[in-house]
Amino acid sequence: MAKSVSRSSLKSESLLGILDDVQIAIDSKILKVKVFTSICKPLNGAIPGSNQAHFLKLWTFPYKYKYGKEYKESSATAYFIKGLRGALRHQVMYHCKERGLEVCHTSDKETDRKGKSLLPNGFHLIGSCTESNECIVHAVFGSKRHTSKIRVSANPIANISQKTFQSKYKLQNVHIATEKRVALSYDGGAIQDFGERYFAGEFEFEIDVSKCSLAELGLLIESAMYMQKLGRGYNAGYAQLEVQSLTLVDRIMTRKPILGDNQEFKIEEQISETPLSQEFLNSIAEWTKYVKKSQESPK
Repeated sequence: MAKSVSRSSLKSESLLGILDDVQIAIDSKILKVKVFTSICKPLNGAIPGSNQAHFLKLWTFPYKYKYGKEYKESSATAYFIKGLRGALRHQVMYHCKERGLEVCHTSDKETDRKGKSLLPNGFHLIGSCTESNECIVHAVFGSKRHTSKIRVSANPIANISQKTFQSKYKLQNVHIATEKRVALSYDGGAIQDFGERYFAGEFEFEIDVSKCSLAELGLLIESAMYMQKLGRGYNAGYAQLEVQSLTLVDRIMTRKPILGDNQEFKIEEQISETPLSQEFLNSIAEWTKYVKKSQESPK
């Protein structure tokens, strides 16, 4: 018969002291980009069995909010913001072009089946520079057979009207609206209808730049300053983006197991951040030097 271990013995200082050695700190460099959009449409296509076009739906979660002296319960749905990395890459590409640098395009083909050019002037095919003189865009974003140096992420968004909401999940509260349209009607009734979802408000996304050189970081910072579009609906104006602030921080994340009341080990997470204002400025200076050197070197 297996010998049982009492809770008192598990909670002894000598045994629980072992958990302190399990603690590991992960250090990373993060560029935080705070933006505002008055109207954005990052669609994910129609969900099977539905005639509505949605964001990428993640999960529905419960939350509490304060109502007077009491707390009430409700629920909301979390969605994923699509297109952040793609929007950033396109901004970086065209920002380099404006600086007179030839860099990778997103296309790996020069023409389509009809012979129409897919490669704008000032760009080369993605990944074609790796064997001779790798461009800075490919060095940062990579390609199919080359790993990217950065990771772009954002906490999910949700539409919660109560300002005092409390949730255990990391969320960004923005306004989400659905526009319903009738595409085809007969005898006064809708035969074919669909809906489109938009969102508006402030949100933040992050770029993990831990592996970037100063010049590459400067490129990302300067390009992010000029981001103006996100998602689909460019022609209709459904992609407005205003950058409000950029912050470079050194982030240390520590996780350790904590013994709970039911003999389960919960994970406690602690995050500390230190602003890197001087490195922010140094990276822009290095990017400026890189551009000047590239423009002076013979092509």
